[in-house]
Amino acid sequence: MLNFSRRELLILNELFHKKSLTSTDLSLVVDTSVRTVKTDISNLKVKLSDYGITIHSKPNQGYKLNYENADSITFLTNQLKSMNVERLYTFKKNNYERVFYVLRRLLLKDVYIKLDVLANDMFISRSTLNADMIEVKKVLNKYELKLTSKANHGIMIQGTEINKRMCIAEYYYHNNTKLGYESKNESSYFKEHNDKYIQTIESILRIVCEEYLIVLSDFSIKNIAIHIFISIQRNLSGNKITVPNTYLKKIRTKEIFKASENLSMRLNALFGCNFQEVDSAYIFMHIESKQLLNDSTSITDEQQTEVKKVLENIYAEIKSNFDIDISEDKTLNQFLALHIPQMIKRIRNNMVIRNPVVHENLQKYIFATKVTISATEIIQNHYDVQINLDEFGYLVLYFNVALRNLQKNKKITIGLMSGRGRAETIMYINEIKENFSDEKYELINYDSKEKAISHLDDIDILVSSYEVELSRNILQVAIEKGNYINEIREYTNKTDLYKLNIENYFQPQFSDFYLEGKDKESVLSNLVKKLQSLDIIKPDVQMDMPFVAHEIGNNIVHLQDLYKICRKSFCFIAVLENPIIWDKDIIRVLFIIKTKRDGDHNLSILCDMFSKWTSNKENVNRLIQNKDYDLFLQSIQDY
Repeated sequence: MLNFSRRELLILNELFHKKSLTSTDLSLVVDTSVRTVKTDISNLKVKLSDYGITIHSKPNQGYKLNYENADSITFLTNQLKSMNVERLYTFKKNNYERVFYVLRRLLLKDVYIKLDVLANDMFISRSTLNADMIEVKKVLNKYELKLTSKANHGIMIQGTEINKRMCIAEYYYHNNTKLGYESKNESSYFKEHNDKYIQTIESILRIVCEEYLIVLSDFSIKNIAIHIFISIQRNLSGNKITVPNTYLKKIRTKEIFKASENLSMRLNALFGCNFQEVDSAYIFMHIESKQLLNDSTSITDEQQTEVKKVLENIYAEIKSNFDIDISEDKTLNQFLALHIPQMIKRIRNNMVIRNPVVHENLQKYIFATKVTISATEIIQNHYDVQINLDEFGYLVLYFNVALRNLQKNKKITIGLMSGRGRAETIMYINEIKENFSDEKYELINYDSKEKAISHLDDIDILVSSYEVELSRNILQVAIEKGNYINEIREYTNKTDLYKLNIENYFQPQFSDFYLEGKDKESVLSNLVKKLQSLDIIKPDVQMDMPFVAHEIGNNIVHLQDLYKICRKSFCFIAVLENPIIWDKDIIRVLFIIKTKRDGDHNLSILCDMFSKWTSNKENVNRLIQNKDYDLFLQSIQDY
């Protein structure tokens, strides 16, 4: 097999697929000078000469491949296939592919790797790799990991063993990003047997938990099994974990630690690893912080008093921001009081409890997400912690239940205005009551048009014998037009949408389908400039992180105006010109929902509209491909 350099392979592939290319064209492809391209062409001529392939050049036309016969074409076709040129173009096009590749290469083994080796493996220039390393460092920094370099050896990840394991868990086992290639190096990381080994660990973990009366959710069991699997691999390769003696002394008598030691003993026997007391302590951290507590006696009196005060502040903040009172929700009070202390313990111990449906829930419950933001600010400030996306996702579920409980008590009001005499009015009243239960609907009969009109603000749907002109927009059903019962039923599913004045929030200028930016910071900077040009944000606003952002899956980020820098009501939608890594996910689309005040009733309607739209991958892809605001507006109103 011929040995080509990165540039030579790029040049050869370009010439193979196109009739002719100038040296200038090729220099842009391989990101180098024209002089270097000419040197590479000379080298290629020598390497290809024995295989009946020549490179000819013509003035003003450029270089072109010529073949001696069909065998020469077949030979080159097979050469390019075997060298995985698709991978070459993937790396050249997508920086997130390169960032994830570098992360996984560096996390794979604790050895130095030269930057030139990484650049050649990805068929990119050293300057391109240097730019990518900025993003690599940002990711590692989230895990308190750093890159260390050594002359003539390269770079290596430096940090605590616990933090390395957390990063490995994310970028090998939890991150859903699929790279556009297969790396031979990754297979050595037990890759081909992951599922089998992890399922075995899960089974052993369930047995031990049953023996020691420990309650874990299915999500937590899967999560802990992955961390144990990583620990086995790291242990077998000689990477030892450290735990302070003071911590060991504190936990030795606890029942969960005894369970962890029992589990370690079984794992040693099965996998041939050498788990010691510190390894049992590491397992203890995961189990103890992820177990499900079932009553308030599981936490100390001091914790109960503290969390009660935190909950009071949360409910007051939500009432102030959204004009919603959920303080009397018994389910919310009971389970948040148990959940918050455990969550704080996990965060402080750097124990991530993965939430595999976090993106799905953040899509479905956008209004609950906004409410939860207010709660997390209170929690973070009180406990001096930073709540990660997985933990945030669990909190959203609690608050969504409380919001749904409030919604259950809200009835749709049907106003009846009949001018056809008592008998017919009684018949209509009975028909409506038979079809719409008192549990969800309230029926008010008005004996005159004047009374009905004076109470329009109290009515969701007006049912009348015939259509009448009204002073404001309201859902109206005319009995004379046909099957009015079906029409009421159809309207009851969309009462909020019909009340909404779409033009107040959705306008073509509230969009940008080519939003530029090579990273999160530059995207946000360009977005602020866009909103300033629309007089939505004041010109003097300067913030590194102007919005609170959440990745919600389907390559979307939901931005929230927590710092109140936007001064108009609007719904903004943007498509990034180039996809980027945001925090963990690859992002192509972002949106903002802003009402005059957070307590505006329209906020929940707008959130529901975006929830349905973002959950539909076809909607998102259609916007990315067509970049058509009218199509977007049409699809988001399909609610």
